Amino acid sequence: MADGKRPRLAIISSWNDSCGNASYTYVLKKEFEQHYDVEVLGLDLYLLKQTGRIFRQRARRHIREMAAKLREFDYVNIQFEAGLYGATIHDIWRNVRTLMDAAPNLILTMHRIDTDNNSLLKDIVLSFVTFSVKPLRQRRTLYNHAWLYKQMILHVRKLSARKNAWIKVHTRRERRIVEDFFDFHGVRDAPLAFLDAPERARVLDDVNPDALRQRYNLPPGAKTIGAFGYIANYKGFEDLIRALRILPDDYYLMVVGSQHPQSIKPWVSVDTYLAKLLLEIETPLVRQFDLMSRDMKGKVMIDAAIAMPNIVPDGPSLTDRVRFVGNVDDDEFTFMLRNCDAVVLPYIEVGQSMSGVIALAIESGARLFCSNNLSFAEARRYYGDVFSRFDMGNYIEIAQKVKYDNSDYSSRRDEMFEKYNISTLVDLHRSMFEGKAA
Repeated sequence: MADGKRPRLAIISSWNDSCGNASYTYVLKKEFEQHYDVEVLGLDLYLLKQTGRIFRQRARRHIREMAAKLREFDYVNIQFEAGLYGATIHDIWRNVRTLMDAAPNLILTMHRIDTDNNSLLKDIVLSFVTFSVKPLRQRRTLYNHAWLYKQMILHVRKLSARKNAWIKVHTRRERRIVEDFFDFHGVRDAPLAFLDAPERARVLDDVNPDALRQRYNLPPGAKTIGAFGYIANYKGFEDLIRALRILPDDYYLMVVGSQHPQSIKPWVSVDTYLAKLLLEIETPLVRQFDLMSRDMKGKVMIDAAIAMPNIVPDGPSLTDRVRFVGNVDDDEFTFMLRNCDAVVLPYIEVGQSMSGVIALAIESGARLFCSNNLSFAEARRYYGDVFSRFDMGNYIEIAQKVKYDNSDYSSRRDEMFEKYNISTLVDLHRSMFEGKAA
């Protein structure tokens, strides 16, 4: 700055909460502080997620107070994930627009972009055949979110005519959506990053699988498969349980994470997906496929109970071979990524952008196996071949790859880390803030 003072940066995000956005914001803040005076303006998620009128009024005041404070800053980065900014689409749009309008120099980081590309006719037929309104409700949700993302992109485009305003995304696919479908070229893309060079060197050197076994009371010589992140139905954890049945008894599944806070509902004693996993662990069922959640090329699926009325137990309980670790701090998270014998991400395709787990696993030197979904395909567009792959739902292939695939991607990862790391990511943001982005 001309007066010699360091520029001030405000990052708007969740903060002091157990969520991926808060963890990502923490590492951004740490790296940005080498260049700017940084303050995180933490969103009050308790207020913003309530639907009652009195809560929504207070949440609105919270957003207006935050917007007024933005006058004190030179730069503003809004970390956007829809569920953080309001309980309804209307509230989310109004709140984010207020913050964007108040920001002097703006980067809106969009952690995903949904588009309205579903067939109305298909959803009507699916609802009719299955005697359920669920497909139409899901369509309405997707339509609302597509509308929201469209409004946000167009608003940043409008703001860019009178001030420095950008959009930052995590995949080239989403950059193309912004540029080609909304004719806005003030957008840059780069994968998520968490570690700088000294941190990565420390993590890579911290190889101690015996300490992991001792910490979690596993037998000497046990082989560990890591499943990381919140327990959610798109994660495909049931495929890991099925793969575990095929693998020898010295393999253990470590579930590092817990139920997502947003899935906690009043008077619901156990999350539906978690209940399914527990059933799979305790009383495995012959070919127990999740037919309702895995739509094969739009074909109508039939409930498993109707399709297979004579389901019988098949195999022993895996209760002792599946360890629910729960949430851990960041250092323990990276330690386990580094020291599990295999890290497997069997996610199905749900339109997700860049996964934070895959980025951190690559940085941490994990022996990594990922499903062939479109999100991980986008990651490969940056990194190339730096992890092994398997088809979604193919738990037999998972077991075979975990047991026999000894591919070494370390040199390729070292090469890619020079290009994509938290320091180069922050440098990209600085070039956008300071009007030097190419």
